[in-house]
Amino acid sequence: MKRRFIKCVLLTLVIFGASVSAGFSQSKDEQKILAVMRLEEEYWSRGDIDAYVSLYAPEDSVRMILSKGAAYGRDNILAFYKKYWPKEKMGKLILDGEQMERISSRFYFVTGYFHVIYPDGKKIEGRYSSLMKKIKGKWYIYTDHSG
Repeated sequence: MKRRFIKCVLLTLVIFGASVSAGFSQSKDEQKILAVMRLEEEYWSRGDIDAYVSLYAPEDSVRMILSKGAAYGRDNILAFYKKYWPKEKMGKLILDGEQMERISSRFYFVTGYFHVIYPDGKKIEGRYSSLMKKIKGKWYIYTDHSG
C-alpha cells in the first residue's frame, strides 16, 4: 500500500511538473522577440544608438510614440534619439517583466518595464509597450511607446 501511495505521489508530481513547465515555455517567435530585447539592452548600454535603431522595422510607417506626437521612420527616430539621448546620457538599459500577446503570425504586442541606470546610481524607470512585426522571418520593433 505504501509503495502504491509513493508511486501515485511521484506520478502526480511528474504530471504537475510537466504542465507547469509547458505553461512557461515560449514559442520560437517569443524567443526571437526576447532576443531582440536583449539586443536593445546591449546596444543601448554600450551607447550605440545606430545599432539600437536598427532594431526598428525598416519601413516608413515604423513609429515611436512621443509625449507630443510620434516620430515616423527610422531616420526620424534616430534623429530624436541623437538629439535627446546623447551617448553620455544613455546609461545601462534593463528591460524586464515582459508580457507577450500574439496578435497574428506577423505581430506581437509586448509590454514590460524599463530601467535606465546611470554610473552615479540615478535611475529612470517606467513602462513600455511595443508592437513587434515579423518581416522576412525577422522580428522588429514596429511601434514603440515608453513612459
